[in-house]
Amino acid sequence: MNKYIIYFPFGYTFLSRIKTSSKFISFLLTIPLPCFLFFYFGLLDVEERTLSLGTVFILTYSILYIFYENGYVENDIKTVKKEVNPTLRIVGELYNYIDDNYYRIIIIRVFFYALSLYFLSFFTIGDVIVKVVFFSIATSVIYFFHNRTRNAMKVFTFLLLSSSRFVFPLMVFSSYITTEKIEYIPLSLFIYTIPAFFIYSAKTFTIMQFVIGHENKYKLIYYASTCIVFLILYYLVPSIDVLLLMAAILFYMLLLISLKKILNK
Repeated sequence: MNKYIIYFPFGYTFLSRIKTSSKFISFLLTIPLPCFLFFYFGLLDVEERTLSLGTVFILTYSILYIFYENGYVENDIKTVKKEVNPTLRIVGELYNYIDDNYYRIIIIRVFFYALSLYFLSFFTIGDVIVKVVFFSIATSVIYFFHNRTRNAMKVFTFLLLSSSRFVFPLMVFSSYITTEKIEYIPLSLFIYTIPAFFIYSAKTFTIMQFVIGHENKYKLIYYASTCIVFLILYYLVPSIDVLLLMAAILFYMLLLISLKKILNK
């Protein structure tokens, strides 16, 4: 794989954490797509659901992800040098290339970020651009502390980072969301963030290892149970359509996890 894809959104994630096309597709189906579905069909009113706004959301998500990936780069190249038993996601020639060109890579990625923002400004309101910059900085601040934390607090900085992949893109478009629907944004954390947080915490807390058990089994139980809970909530409060959408997305996640399990056998 061409090492120069690290300069573009999702490129470094692919090289360091995904590494195959099938797993990259799985990543897109697991995090960006559910976030988009929750925003487009859950938080937007019907009259706001335009092709242009949907496209802008996808572009904005990609732009925000540049700063999220910058945190990955720092962790994998700089932070690992300070760890006793580091998790090496990048090794060999690729590691040497990124380490030798670290600041140039970050500068080029930030330049690409600025250029993308300029391009995006022609298709959306200035309020969105300002929020993209704000939440990009917020992501960098969270990563600053996450990459320098070496105790149990790392579990909570992970929670903030994981939450940012859903909450920050949604908050960028808060001006397009009606006031009564903005309060439903935290529900997006049930899609991926909460189960990922508990799995990550099992690395630190022994009691969570007991609770989680086998990871795939835990995910299946989590998505099945939360899907049922949201269906019950929708039955009790049928006027809130976002509850039904949440149940549908959680059922989709259940099917996705089940399919992964079958294909990996």
